Amino acid sequence: MAILVVDEMGAAIHLTGERLLVRKEGEEVRSVRMRDLERLVLVGPVDLSTPAICALLDAGIETDFLSRDGRYRGRLAPAEGKNVLLRQQQFRRADDTAFCLGIARTILAAKLGSCRYVILRHHRNHPNEGLLGAADYISACAARLASQKSIEACMGVEGAAARAYFSALGTMVRREFAFEGRTRRPPRDPVNALLSYGYALLTGEIGGALAAHGLDMHVGFLHSVQYGRPALALDILEEFRPLVADRLALKLVNNGVLNAEHFEPSEEGGVRLTEPGRARYLAEYHQTMAREVDDRRTGGKTSFRSAIRGQAGRMRAAVQGEADYVPYTLR
Repeated sequence: MAILVVDEMGAAIHLTGERLLVRKEGEEVRSVRMRDLERLVLVGPVDLSTPAICALLDAGIETDFLSRDGRYRGRLAPAEGKNVLLRQQQFRRADDTAFCLGIARTILAAKLGSCRYVILRHHRNHPNEGLLGAADYISACAARLASQKSIEACMGVEGAAARAYFSALGTMVRREFAFEGRTRRPPRDPVNALLSYGYALLTGEIGGALAAHGLDMHVGFLHSVQYGRPALALDILEEFRPLVADRLALKLVNNGVLNAEHFEPSEEGGVRLTEPGRARYLAEYHQTMAREVDDRRTGGKTSFRSAIRGQAGRMRAAVQGEADYVPYTLR
């Protein structure tokens, strides 16, 4: 099954028979059979015809919308699943302070462990005492999470660790790519542009996995409920940000896959990928998501895309009280 990403400015998507056709300036750019399509991702100003929309909905295929600077805007999805009782359970869980705090501690501890993993993997090939210090500090922060009495306190601990992590990340990128910390809406430099774009793509994948399991992606346990905010998708995103988006950004800039010509100023005063830059990023992203990685729970192998689907299922089991939630980690 294919995930079709359309990011050519001015492109238009039409339905012809059983195929979606992507055209730009009257010329066919590509096409895909509906039966081979798993998900559609539209980046920036792309036209989607009404017949194509209806066919996507009838086939149960979700469409994610991203801005050109990597912000997740939302999704077009078929009617909600029929399991209303599950969503009622989810809403009750969101009002259960103890349940939410347990999920918050678990997810944030896993995230910080993965941040430490990213740093130590880089240190293995590029020894740096500063990186070891950052890894030790992040580990100490993770240990403090268990004693925190509120989600706000947990987020405070995670925020301190995140500052140390992104500071370390700044020493891990090639010198020509200055990175002084996380900025968003808009991202202010190329590395932040890559992080935002990767996080948005992951959010869409996680949202689709949650919907497939009958969960509401807008009702989270770590992230508070806000109008239009995909809170539960953002909860699970925390587990995958360091392992997928952060490592991929490092790889692309440090290995020279992307350079300065693949970025441009955005209308909001930030930085974003150019169209050729997005094409390169997406090719690497899909390879990363499909590549085999360790699954420490089974001792076998999985892919990040399969792991996301697995985490959605584990979140459903936790909501239903069938099992404690176990986050995804590589180590």
